[in-house]
Amino acid sequence: MITIYFTDNSLTFVPEDYTPSAGETVLTESEVTSANLDNLFENCNTIVVPTADCKGAYSRFAARFAFVEAAGGVVTDELDRVLMIFRRNRWDLPKGHIDSGEDALSAAKREIEEETGVSGLKFVSELNNTLHAYNVYGRWELKRTYWFAFTTIQTATTAQSEEDIEAAVWCSDDEIDSNLEKSYPTIIEVMYEYRRTSKNTMG
Repeated sequence: MITIYFTDNSLTFVPEDYTPSAGETVLTESEVTSANLDNLFENCNTIVVPTADCKGAYSRFAARFAFVEAAGGVVTDELDRVLMIFRRNRWDLPKGHIDSGEDALSAAKREIEEETGVSGLKFVSELNNTLHAYNVYGRWELKRTYWFAFTTIQTATTAQSEEDIEAAVWCSDDEIDSNLEKSYPTIIEVMYEYRRTSKNTMG
C-alpha cells in the first residue's frame, strides 16, 4: 500500500483484494484524475484505489505533480523526551527541503538545527518516509519526506520565527499524545513508526 496525504485527507493505492473499512471511499484509478484533484475530497476524507500494481498506479498518479524532497527527524534527549515544534496552530516535527547536492540525512540535521536551535545531533536510525501533496498557487506538488531518529544532550532551543515556528519544545510521552491530537496524519505516522522501532530496538 502507498499512501499520499492531502493535509488531513489521504489517498491510498491498495491491493485488489483489499477490504475497505467504514468511512473509506473506493475509487478506480481512472476516477483519480488531474482534473479533479482540487475536488477529490469534497465528499470524503479517505480514498482507497484498489489496483493490481500499487507502485505502477502510484507512479502514474505522481507524474501529475512537481516532485520535491524533504527530510526531518525525531530527536530525543537524555530523558527520552521528543523535540516538537508548534507552527500554524499545529504540532509538528522539524523538517525542511533538501538542498541541491545535499543528502537526506545531512538535510535533516541542518533543518532541525535551523528550526529549533538544537545541535549535537547523533544519528540513531532511519525511520519511514511520508508523501504529502499540496497546491501551491495553482501548481500541485508532491513532497517525499525522509525521516530519521536522532539523540542529543544539548537541549537549549530557539524557535525559527522566520518559518512561523512559535515554539520548539521537549515533550514527554503524555504530552506527545496530547500534541498529536492537534497535528497532521503524517506526523502521527512518523511517531507511530518511531515508537514501534524504538520498542524493537530495546528488545
